[in-house]
Amino acid sequence: MSTHKRINGNYDITTTGASDVITLTASSVSIAGNLTVAGTQTTVNSTDTDIRDRVIELNKGESGAGVTGNLSGIQIDRGSATDARLVYVESTDSWQLDQGDGTLIPVVRSVTGITEVLDDTTPVLGGNLDINNKSIVSSSNGNIAIVPNGSGITSISSVVNLSEVSDPGAEANITKLYAKEASSGGTGLYIVTDTVADELVSKSKAIVYGIIF
Repeated sequence: MSTHKRINGNYDITTTGASDVITLTASSVSIAGNLTVAGTQTTVNSTDTDIRDRVIELNKGESGAGVTGNLSGIQIDRGSATDARLVYVESTDSWQLDQGDGTLIPVVRSVTGITEVLDDTTPVLGGNLDINNKSIVSSSNGNIAIVPNGSGITSISSVVNLSEVSDPGAEANITKLYAKEASSGGTGLYIVTDTVADELVSKSKAIVYGIIF
């Protein structure tokens, strides 16, 4: 039999023991008004949770200028494995990702975009790479290698600007092409192998040399 209870004013239910528990047993419980939980822990054991909020606020009530505890985000319980986390790190002003190894990796900075791409050891582009008037550089005197697969070739469809450099050292099975001040060859374009170090000769110089010699 259904029961309807109307109360005029506040209605409090208080247990007499500090560890006493109030249990509601029903197929479902509906609350028509707002629900405020003042305790320090809320446990939800539902299998599927539907939330209509478009934005979920974490660390609510923060009184400092930033996250006082430094981290705020979502943590995934992975059982016996290390938990995964997506958190905002106040000390670095960045979103960081922990994929379950305990290490936080920067993902997206607040305004400047991606700061590092380190996790993907075989990245694949979905379109052309626009370097936006920046440079491709290497650190610690490292080489930059462009290596086509199989019978593929490297195609350059523009003018190649070679800046003047000092003579590089010779290496076995490698031909190095570089530029420096033009000499008797008239080009300023040089090659060095493990057996040859010389300037490439221009057409006009080659004709003159052919006539003379």
